[in-house]
Parts: sequence; C-alpha cells; structure tokens
Amino acid sequence: MEDLSPIFLQLLLAIPIVGGVLYYFAQARELALRGTRLDAGYFGVADLFMGTALALYFGLNGVLMLSKGDSNSELRPEHVRSNLAFMLVVLISVFVFVSARRLPLTKVFNLGLEDIASIPLRAAVALGTALPPIWGAGLFWERYLQNSSPEQSLVSLFRVSAESGDWSSVRLVALSAFLQAPVVEEVLFRGYFYVTLKRYMGAVGSALLVSALFAVCHGNVRVIPGLFILSICEIITFERFGSLWVCICMHACFNGLSLFLLYMESQGWLPH
Repeated sequence: MEDLSPIFLQLLLAIPIVGGVLYYFAQARELALRGTRLDAGYFGVADLFMGTALALYFGLNGVLMLSKGDSNSELRPEHVRSNLAFMLVVLISVFVFVSARRLPLTKVFNLGLEDIASIPLRAAVALGTALPPIWGAGLFWERYLQNSSPEQSLVSLFRVSAESGDWSSVRLVALSAFLQAPVVEEVLFRGYFYVTLKRYMGAVGSALLVSALFAVCHGNVRVIPGLFILSICEIITFERFGSLWVCICMHACFNGLSLFLLYMESQGWLPH
C-alpha cells in the first residue's frame, strides 16, 4: 500500500485554505445582500481622471519591471529612499488635489478614528483568515514557475542585508514595508482608486481591476497571485467595516510577518 501521509498532509493543509475562501465568499455575499458602509459619492470625474493617470503610471511601471525580470542586482538602499520619497510626494499630491475642493480628507478616505480601538482585532481576524488562501496560491504558483523567476528585489535586499549584518539597510526596508506599503499604498489603491472606480464600474469590476493593478505594479511574477488575493480580501474587509485603518493594519501585519519569516530564513532558523 502506498504511503498516504503526503495525501493526508495535503488535505490537512487544504482545510484552512478552503475555510478562508468560504469565509470571504460569505462576507462578499452578505455585503451584496445588506449593502456596505462605504460612500463612493465624494469622488467625481476629476478624481476619475487623476486616478486613471496615476493607475496607468503604476501599471506601466510594473509591466516594465516584469519585462525586465525584476533584476535583484539593481536595487540599492538609495533606490529604496528615492522610491519612498516619491510615493510620499504622490500621496501628498492626491491629498492636496482632493482637499482643494474643500472635502474632509478623513471622511472621504475613510480614515476616521471612531472605531480605532477595534481595528487591531478586526485586522488580525481578517488577515488570519486571508493568509491560508494567499500562501496556498503562492505555493501552487511557485510550483508552476519552477524557480524561473527571481524573488522580489526588495525581499532580496532585505535578505542580503540581514545575512551580512547591514542593519541600516534592514531598517530602511522595514521602514518602507511599514510606511510606504501600508499607508501610502492603501490610501492610493483602496482609499482612492477603488472608491473612485466603484462609482463608475461597480464594486466587483473595481475590486478586480484595482487588485490586478496592485499585484502587477509590484513588478514581480512570483508575488502576483498572493497580492491579488490580499487586495481582494482587504477590499471586502474595507467594505464591511468602512474603515481604511483596517486595511492599513492588515497590510502592515502582512509585511511584518513576511519580514519576520524572511529574517528567520536569513539566520538559518527556517529552511529557505
């Protein structure tokens, strides 16, 4: 009789993956029945043009990176600093563009502090349920790619810096992961692009388009499925609670967990 342990292990691993998919499917279905807490009425045609221009830039830049194979050798700490500064400038520009019409920024970007105490728990539950499908899709995608694609350049920089003891670069990457990604990307992609497009395309079309853009703009083939699923889960959570802080907290915890596991790998405490 063949050894059934690998099959049993695969079935065991499939349980949280299927559970996560069913959880978010149920959340999406409930939102479709009872409605959401997001108001898409603040952003108009001007935001559609502004958002489209920025989305095209990020999308084309991601496609260009994909075509070049996201070369790990090109990324340096100074590139991380300049990219962080650029993204902050983009964020400030969007805030200025929206506030010029005397719109309340905290309200239109769903950054109110009314339920801030419940944000960590909500984000932990949402991310914990999303991780199995994200990791499951990543494992299947890795098997399909068969190591034909290099790892993300920022990941490579963190790994090399941690292995060599370059703590200045480690802190820089951590700053990028906890500031640029959770705050800047969430405000732009979920808080601005998604909410604006939702008004003109509907929730489903906007969620799929923004999630695809979010995955592609990172410029690495290996992370596309996981980031697409993360974005979909964040959008469903965003619609459910009506607070962008939940998405920011989810994103920060996701990046933090990824860097923690990567650090353990770099120190030889986990298999690479």
